[in-house]
Amino acid sequence: MFDAALAELQQALVDALPWLNVCFGKSQRITKAVEGRRYMVPSVYCGGWDGHGDNDYIEVSPDSKIGNFAFFELNEPQELEPEPWAARITTPVSLIVWFDLRKVYAEPNNRNTDYLKAQILRVLNGRDGFHLTAGRVRFNRCYERAENIYRGYSLDEIDNQFLMHPYGGFRFDGEMEIFEPCSLEIITESNYLITNDGRRFVTSDGLLFVVNNQN
Repeated sequence: MFDAALAELQQALVDALPWLNVCFGKSQRITKAVEGRRYMVPSVYCGGWDGHGDNDYIEVSPDSKIGNFAFFELNEPQELEPEPWAARITTPVSLIVWFDLRKVYAEPNNRNTDYLKAQILRVLNGRDGFHLTAGRVRFNRCYERAENIYRGYSLDEIDNQFLMHPYGGFRFDGEMEIFEPCSLEIITESNYLITNDGRRFVTSDGLLFVVNNQN
C-alpha cells in the first residue's frame, strides 16, 4: 500500500542528490548468526542488482560497501481511520541515509554533513519542486549518531572504522499517510525497480530500489 509513495520519494532523492548511489525501498529486519551470536540487521531486496541473484536480499549496514545509499523503514502500528470512500492509513516512517564523505566531496578532509542534510531536507520538504502524489509524508526528527541511525539493529559486529569519519549518516523519522480506496485495485506502478541504464523490472513483492544514473 505504501510502495507507490516510497517509489516517488526514492526517485526524487536520486534525482536531486548526485552523490547518492542507490536508494532502496522498505527494509526488513533479518537475524543472522556470526560465530554463535545472533545479530539483527537491516536488509533490502536487490533484484539482481550489482551481480546479486534475482531473489537476493542484501544488508544495508554501515560496512555494506555498496556506496552511498538510503533505505526506508515502515514501523508499527499502522493507524486505520475509515472514511466513506477510503481508509486513511498512517504509519511511522524512517529514512536512513549512509555515506562515505570521500565519495561526496573532492576535498578528502571535508566534513560538512550539514550541507548534505540540507540537500535531503530540501527534497523532503518539497522545496526542490518535488510533490508526493501517492500520499503525504512529514519528517520531524533527525539523528546523526550511528547508534541512533541504526536504532533497533546490532552494531557490535561492525568494525569501528565504518562508524566514524569519513563515514556518516542521518536518520529522519516521521509519519506517512495514504488513502486506500474502498474498491481495491492492483497497483502495478510500484512493482518495478530502476537501474542506472533506465531499465525497469517487475518484482514479485512490489519492493523497489532506484540506482542513481548520475554516477
